[in-house]
Amino acid sequence: MKLHRVGSLSLILALGAFAAASDVKTVDTSTKSAPVKNDQLPPELQGRPPVDKQTRLELIRTMQAEFGFAKHLIPKGDKGLQLTSTGQLSPDDQSIAIAAATYGPAARPGDRLQITNVIIKSNEIVFDLNGGSKKRGHWYDHVEVGGGGGMVPVHQEKGAANPGCTLSLLFPKYVPQMTATDVKKLLEPVIDFTVKSPTQAYIDTLPPKLKQSIVDHQALVGMSKEMVIDALGRPPKRIRENDGSVDYEEWIYGEPPGDVQFVRFVNEEVVRVEHIQVGGDKVVRTAREVKVNAVTGAAVMVDANAPQTAAASAPTDVEATQTEAKKQPPKAPSLRRPGEQAETPTAAPLAKDGELGSKPIPTSAPGQEPEWGTKPATPSTSTPPDPNAPLPGAGQLPPANPH
Repeated sequence: MKLHRVGSLSLILALGAFAAASDVKTVDTSTKSAPVKNDQLPPELQGRPPVDKQTRLELIRTMQAEFGFAKHLIPKGDKGLQLTSTGQLSPDDQSIAIAAATYGPAARPGDRLQITNVIIKSNEIVFDLNGGSKKRGHWYDHVEVGGGGGMVPVHQEKGAANPGCTLSLLFPKYVPQMTATDVKKLLEPVIDFTVKSPTQAYIDTLPPKLKQSIVDHQALVGMSKEMVIDALGRPPKRIRENDGSVDYEEWIYGEPPGDVQFVRFVNEEVVRVEHIQVGGDKVVRTAREVKVNAVTGAAVMVDANAPQTAAASAPTDVEATQTEAKKQPPKAPSLRRPGEQAETPTAAPLAKDGELGSKPIPTSAPGQEPEWGTKPATPSTSTPPDPNAPLPGAGQLPPANPH
């Protein structure tokens, strides 16, 4: 009898607990938002095939490190946020506020945030915001040193365990083929990408054709590395080679059998763009299309087919002066001081008979030696000289001493 009563009491208590749990669940769901429905795509994405490998790489390169501004409170934590392709956010606002009060906010409305990592799965795209929800540790965080007094960790990480948050963009069956613009549009309920970033502000200052090339993800000859990163993203592969006496760096985008693009840099400037399409067609461009000022960063388009005008081809005043200076012969060396005037030489008169220059040549007299550098005048008579005559200029010898 007692066992029967105990069994009946246990059954009643179990039924009461089940009813209480059912009531609590009903009340809890009534206070939260309706379950998230994720059974359809936006009209602009319907009918598209699944995303391919090439598009995956482009989305990751374009969205990673992208900046935006928070339009909703984003809390820290391991669970993160979920956003469907139709714009429904989970969990609800009340749960998000509780999580932010418990773990702290990763970003408040209006705060600037950054997408630090992008992972594309079968039916969702996971974005790490401001470092993500998981702390990236180091190998030396688990190393300890010490002695008899105890062990001390080598490195102690400061700050919260969860620096940011994760945001998952959910799709019904698979991630469809889309562009970065489509992804940003789907993230509008949480992140605003329309506010100008420093990169966007710089792109707006570029010429329309160059700006459109960056928007269309096209590299042009003459671009800088920053422009190529804005247009194509960071290269998944880069190599350094030497072509004779020129060192260059080549960035490679894409993999066969898809489109592959080779962008070659020399001195931080694009000098060659090679695009190999899927069908095997190859397009190589080496003519300068953009000219970038290395100091100011200003860029202008260059039309390779435009003829040069006379004003453009004529040398400037400085160039003409330098050219004229090169044509003049170099000055002879001089010992004169700067500013000292050179003496003007006077022309010597023509020499006459018996003269050297303007000085007459004296006639040689007996016993006199002619002046050095002159020659005696020719005798007027043809009488041969006396061999016994004394030499000119020679005196009489003194008589010999008889003693």
